[in-house]
Amino acid sequence: MNFGKVSINKFIYNLPIGDCVICPSIGEDAAILKPEEKYIILHSDPITESKSDSGFLSVAVACNDINMKGAKCKWVNNVILLSDISHLTYVIFGIAEACNLIGCKVIGGHTEVTNSVKQDIVITTAMGTSDRFLSYDKVMDGMKVILVGSPGIEGTWILAKDYEDLLLRKGVSKEVIFKAKQFKYDIIVQERALNVVEYATAMHDATEGGVMQALVEIARASGYTISVNLDKIKVRYETKIITSALGIDPLKLISSGAFLVVTENPEKVLEKTSEAYVIGEVRKGDPVLEVQGVGSFSEDFEEELVRFESSNPGGGKG
Repeated sequence: MNFGKVSINKFIYNLPIGDCVICPSIGEDAAILKPEEKYIILHSDPITESKSDSGFLSVAVACNDINMKGAKCKWVNNVILLSDISHLTYVIFGIAEACNLIGCKVIGGHTEVTNSVKQDIVITTAMGTSDRFLSYDKVMDGMKVILVGSPGIEGTWILAKDYEDLLLRKGVSKEVIFKAKQFKYDIIVQERALNVVEYATAMHDATEGGVMQALVEIARASGYTISVNLDKIKVRYETKIITSALGIDPLKLISSGAFLVVTENPEKVLEKTSEAYVIGEVRKGDPVLEVQGVGSFSEDFEEELVRFESSNPGGGKG
């Protein structure tokens, strides 16, 4: 196998490139952008563990973080490190698919095949622009906390596609697994986030460590106690079945596709989106997560998918 940089000719015409003064092309060393708004919002995310769809996931989760500041994701820059050149087409397809769904453009990156990685790594830097942004500095006592989406969306999708045979052996139906595989497109939050941003003071997506970890992080970032009632959280049927079969806590399962909104206008947020519930509120006190009827938490929660995959390194195929 040949290692090293992959020629741009092999994939550039399969990517949604544009919205730049100078765009990626043969011989161009860098893209030139011309923002129209006051602020540029940036975030980078690596996908290092995904067995498939690393291109799609990398763009989706990086853009989600731009959305959490109240902005549309406009541009992405992708660094692709391939373990095998045969994976290139699938990774590029995933990047293009996510970009087309979100409405953002590829404005650069780097692609190579390297024997330094055992499986593909895709690192995406996402960018957006805005004249305003959401900030925890404006969070106040008495504001409500709303969960938009369901816990474990991303994790349920990953388990359904990577551990299908194991789930079947544990009695999970093919119908449940099929429906869980459709969660892929719910990982993208842009439309839902922008629908509610007008009434949000702060937003935070639930990724590693799930909804529980996201709540702890909001407490730390805001400097307030976040008091929640877990009985108010609704988990999708497919997630309940799959996590129960595998002994996984859905509230601590990676949950890209679900996000938390801190707001003083909960009624307006609920009007603007579906699958959303008031689950708690902001209170004066130490920056901890207070779970009503259970106790307070300040330490990080263990990511359930990482724990599960560590115990099942061979996956569920075959």
